[in-house]
Amino acid sequence: MDTSSREQERNEEHDEEEEEEEEEATTNEATTTNNETIIPQNDPNKNKKCKGNPSGITRLFLGNLPFSVDEDSLETFLQPAALTHIKWITDKETGKFYGSAFVEMRNSKDAAIVVVDKNGTNLMDRPIKANYAPSRPGDVWPPKSKVWTAGKQRSAGGSGVKAMSPKPEGCTKLFIGNLSYDIDDEGITKFFGNVDAEIKAVRWISHKDTGDFKGVGFVEFWNTEACEKAATLNGKTLLGRPIRIDWDASNVN
Repeated sequence: MDTSSREQERNEEHDEEEEEEEEEATTNEATTTNNETIIPQNDPNKNKKCKGNPSGITRLFLGNLPFSVDEDSLETFLQPAALTHIKWITDKETGKFYGSAFVEMRNSKDAAIVVVDKNGTNLMDRPIKANYAPSRPGDVWPPKSKVWTAGKQRSAGGSGVKAMSPKPEGCTKLFIGNLSYDIDDEGITKFFGNVDAEIKAVRWISHKDTGDFKGVGFVEFWNTEACEKAATLNGKTLLGRPIRIDWDASNVN
């Protein structure tokens, strides 16, 4: 692979909805599954503007979810709001759960309840992030089934450590992922300082639509020796999460 494209690939890895190829939904008629009515997309009241949701959006992004969350616990947490579809975001290759999901709410009022009342509240001791996530042109939404996984099928727990790729010659830059939303420059500097790896620069990656932190970034070190020391921390816990580290060759000549 052309090394100049590696950083772009890393950035896109956590934005699965743009890369996913889903089949077009085949019906807009209301259906009932497990005693729950799925409201059709053309229902006139579904996207009605309301307080806290002036655009009538029903699709939400949920972040900082606990790795043990499942459909039942999420539905219970969101009450009295009701969801109709969930799309878990996972690693395409490993199935590792990223701790985030897209959900379709029953209507715009329920979406507003989640964004206004649930954002920042704790689910299994983790303050979740809830934001409106309007569909982009070309998106197929909602998914073809109530519970859907973007990427490889979600693996249990999602806490496994992914092996690093082969180290490029002269590499001084690392990709870092599965980061807490509370991480900052000082925190990452102290983390790598534990192995005497002095940081030259840090770049955090955010969602281009919302500006929200994706939980990933890139760290550049002053030399290859420091970079190698930092890489030994792959899988170590930082702010309660096992950090994922890999080599980045975008700055290698």
